[in-house]
Order: sequence, then C-alpha cells, then structure tokens
Amino acid sequence: MEEETVEAPASDGEADKIVIYWEREYSTAFPPERLKLDFHPHRPMLGNMTLDEQRALAAGGYKVLPDDCGPVRTVGNYGWLIRCPADVKLRRTASGVQWQSPPILPEERLLGYKTFSGMYVDLILNSGYPKLCCGVRLYYPKQVGLMMKDLPNHFYHHPDRTFSVWEGIKTQEYKRTPNQYTWLPDYEAFTANFLLQLHKPTTIKRGDPIGIILPVLLPRQFTLQEIQHP
Repeated sequence: MEEETVEAPASDGEADKIVIYWEREYSTAFPPERLKLDFHPHRPMLGNMTLDEQRALAAGGYKVLPDDCGPVRTVGNYGWLIRCPADVKLRRTASGVQWQSPPILPEERLLGYKTFSGMYVDLILNSGYPKLCCGVRLYYPKQVGLMMKDLPNHFYHHPDRTFSVWEGIKTQEYKRTPNQYTWLPDYEAFTANFLLQLHKPTTIKRGDPIGIILPVLLPRQFTLQEIQHP
C-alpha cells in the first residue's frame, strides 16, 4: 500500500479535468499513449486554403486522403492506445483456440496479478475467444466509464490486421480489480485486457497496437428528448 501523495494545486485550465491514473501490472507493459493517425503531416490542409488555391492544387493532381478529413484527424486526440506487451501467436482449430505465448515471469508481475493460464494470452472459459493481457491497470472516477474499442479506421491504417477487438465499457458494476490506494477513495480499477475476434491465424508482435481506451460518461447522465414544434 502506498502512502498518500500530495499533488500541487491545479491551475485554472486543469481544475475541471477528470484525471485517469494508470500503472503497469507487468514490467513488459507499454505506457498508454495518444493515438497518432496523421501519417502525412507534410500534406497541405485544404481548410486553410482559398477556393482558388484548392482548385490550383486539384489541377496539379493532388488527391485527397482520409487523413485530410478533419473528423478523421481529430479522432486521434481521444483516448489512449494500448500496445501488446509480448510476441504471441493465435489460431483457431477444431478443438478451439490455441496460442503460443511466453509465460508471465514472477519478476515481471509488478502487482502480483497472474492470468489463469500464466501467460499473456488467456481464454474466457468455454467461450472460444482469446483474451490478450496487456499489463496496464487504470483507475477512473465513478462518474465515468472506460470504453475499450478497436482502432479507429483500422481497415485503412492497418489493412492486413487479422483480428478485431470486442468493444465494451467498464463501469462500477464489475468491481473485480482491487483499488489498493486509499488516496483514490472514489476511483475504480480495471485491467486493459482485450477480447479478440480472430479472422485468420494471427501473429502479434510486442509493441503492436491492440485497441484504445476511451473515457465516456455513463448513460444515467444523459436523457433524450424530442423538440416539439408548435
């Protein structure tokens, strides 16, 4: 158990921010990071051009890419990318899912967490779906949930990807991961373990992108109303 830490007062711009904390469960885990989808930073931005400049650019053979779209570029600013902590191979067979995965060594288990199989890949009991344990534990306040999603537009950025991620939202109803910090009394904890849907035999290398974690407000904080016109 850690001692209570005293943080510096937040500035005016930081006071209203919701803080998500994270830590490594395994020493092999990668830090969560912002998703980077802008693979062409040198390309001109049409939104900053006049109509005549856009016409001149088109006359020169310029072709628009999806990354040139504002909403497509903006999606990379939301959530955090989670990467695979080890090299693994997975495939479906007549008897079920089989995998090759290194064991999680005792010295790698910083928080003492061990999977059912003892490896970086587990199997949901009798489900036929592999679970990739990425070694990242997150702590989030009770007014939000954490959505686990596939990579945005992976068909474009990773066209050879042979698996998909089952998406879901972690909320306070499933309190299976202990929050061991008394200085986070209103926070819940969960581990960033992703369920995979295999399309073909799959090899995932250490450091490969798996999915993203996205903070979301819970449904009870929304209501839907129709605008009534006289």
